[in-house]
Amino acid sequence: MAESGDIEWIDEPGRTIPVWRETEVLVCGGGAGGVAAAVAAARNGARVLMIERDTTLGGTGPRSFVTEYHQAFFTGGIMKEVIERLRAVGGADPDLEDGHFAVPFDPEILKFVLAEIVEGAGVEVLTRTWVTDAIIEDGAVKGAIIENKGGRQAILADIVIDATGDADIAARAGAPMQDYNPPQPMVMLFQIGGVDYTRSQDRKGRTELVKAAKDAGLLSDDLYLDNFSNFGIAPSTREGQMGYIYGVRVLRRDPYDADDLTDAEIRAREGVRAFIPFLSTVPGFEDAFLIKAAPMIGVRDSRRILGDYTLTREDILGGIFHPDDIFKRYHRLPDTPGFVRHPTDGSETTAAFREKLAKSTMVTSVFGVPYGCLLPQTLENLLVAGKTVSMSYEAHSRCRQIPDCMAFGQAAGTAAALACRHGVSLRKVDIEELQALLIAQGQNLADGAIDITKAKLHNMVQD
Repeated sequence: MAESGDIEWIDEPGRTIPVWRETEVLVCGGGAGGVAAAVAAARNGARVLMIERDTTLGGTGPRSFVTEYHQAFFTGGIMKEVIERLRAVGGADPDLEDGHFAVPFDPEILKFVLAEIVEGAGVEVLTRTWVTDAIIEDGAVKGAIIENKGGRQAILADIVIDATGDADIAARAGAPMQDYNPPQPMVMLFQIGGVDYTRSQDRKGRTELVKAAKDAGLLSDDLYLDNFSNFGIAPSTREGQMGYIYGVRVLRRDPYDADDLTDAEIRAREGVRAFIPFLSTVPGFEDAFLIKAAPMIGVRDSRRILGDYTLTREDILGGIFHPDDIFKRYHRLPDTPGFVRHPTDGSETTAAFREKLAKSTMVTSVFGVPYGCLLPQTLENLLVAGKTVSMSYEAHSRCRQIPDCMAFGQAAGTAAALACRHGVSLRKVDIEELQALLIAQGQNLADGAIDITKAKLHNMVQD
């Protein structure tokens, strides 16, 4: 045993561990980005194994009750396929017109839809398994170390895709990271029943009710927003008089510090329980009751790799396209330097923040996201998919939604399959072939692929 400063250390003896599986593409994480990556790689001919720590796929949808796809109608490919399948079985509104800001969905139905898509693509899935380390050889990622009920094992792969949501594989492989920024607030959504859907849609006076409860000491100011919303109203949830309430948040917690995450979960669940009595005083929610809090707190940001290209605020606001773009994205947000929709201090609820937002010039643009954002500098055989790709802090706040993560994943999986097919490194993948495949498989990448005229009908875009 050795000591260094205030930290006590032990020596971990080297040991031989079994290779559980060899595959062409290993996808670490079964959230939105991981599912899209695995499906895309398999559909393009690769042998794919996806590792997931949970028992089901989908990530923050089923696990954190983030039950709306924001700006999803401006995304194509696998994301569009998921929405169409949800709509076909009552998990999303079939009558919602293109151009609406969000597509609400039922997270339980999503579990079945994703499982069907993954199984149909021929992806091998291993759940209840943690990826604990990267296997590195001469600067190339050769696989990963896993831990599960079978013990500590290795998986070897030609290409590894990090879709962990925290860039865990990239970090363990020594990939450089973007500068640390204070994290955005975490959120704890919760499912309720007994909702009078029609009356609950009238939000008049709700802010005043929340303020009065805070003034009376019934709700703490730092744990609750100044309003709340019934989030993700899909046909199935509406018919069941259910809802998902967005109103509880936790400030200043580091998303990759275990102590902070534990404390955030505990405080957020306490906040949910304290919120229920107040909720019964709000019109439309008088008979509401708690079904369950989200199994996992919603984390908006985490590590972000330093990639071959870093997407910036200037790329987005300037509507910049790049030679190696992998998808196109619609954007409408204020042209305010330093703007983040959910500041770390929770000031989004203040009058000053709202006034600043109201006075800002809103910018509408369509921009491209380049392949280089998925490639960690200094490493080979590794792609990153999801909210941890190479973006600046401001760009991340504009390009981190679930549809974005699925688009990152689809591109990563397609590129991985091409690298395996042609026996080339990820940086030698033919970009034109990659783009042609993405377009053929429905991704919004071709010229004019994103038509924002429908959004104007719903006041999502203003001239």
